[in-house]
Amino acid sequence: MASSRVDLAPKAESIECYLFQRFQLSKLKKRKRIENLSKHITGDEASYGRLIDSVAPVAIFLLLNRFAGLGWAVGGATVWGIQATVRRSRRGEAVGKFLPLLIVYLLVRGLIGIITDSEDVYFGIGIATKAAIGLGLIATVVFKRSFLSQVLPAVLPFKRETVKHKVFSRVMSQMTVVLGFYQILTSIWDVWLYRHTSVDGYVVIRNLVGFPAGFAASLIALLYIDRSLRKADGFEGLVDLLEIEEKK
Repeated sequence: MASSRVDLAPKAESIECYLFQRFQLSKLKKRKRIENLSKHITGDEASYGRLIDSVAPVAIFLLLNRFAGLGWAVGGATVWGIQATVRRSRRGEAVGKFLPLLIVYLLVRGLIGIITDSEDVYFGIGIATKAAIGLGLIATVVFKRSFLSQVLPAVLPFKRETVKHKVFSRVMSQMTVVLGFYQILTSIWDVWLYRHTSVDGYVVIRNLVGFPAGFAASLIALLYIDRSLRKADGFEGLVDLLEIEEKK
């Protein structure tokens, strides 16, 4: 009896060692996946370009609004926004067929802001547009044509069997709804912030909070998609798809 207990002790230790190694390996793989996804979201050149695109229009608006008036500030921010959108499209970022629509939106919003010379109108258009986009995203799920299920396969080289799998449809619908609510909630935050700060304060705080919040939300969403789609046929990971797309 004593002999059998002695024999079992090394086995128990080896099992514990094996489980610990598996746990450590799982943690390492998860950390590596987060690092890879983060790298593909920000990439050195892309992150620098996005940082400039985020900071420059704010600086232009604040300076021109302070020294030249609202009309010049709106015009300067609009011009920068249009050229930044075109530049992102040329860099291969996911603007594509939405480019003409984005340019028209920026022009119309800018012109209305200049003509009315009203801060409420100019910023109100942006806030209302964001809320409308959120409702539109949720509507695509209601009509069983979720936005992400249509767009992601056009941006990333998903295999046909992955796109046809029910898990893909479910995950894309879930994330489209989450994205819609994110747009609506941030528009509510914008309204509250606009009412409780100056125009300059609103522009600065919204961008200081919005950029890191958007990055964090994107990373969490991609990690969720990456983990959930592993149950779908032919899916090996978002990092692999991003690398394939980069090599094209």
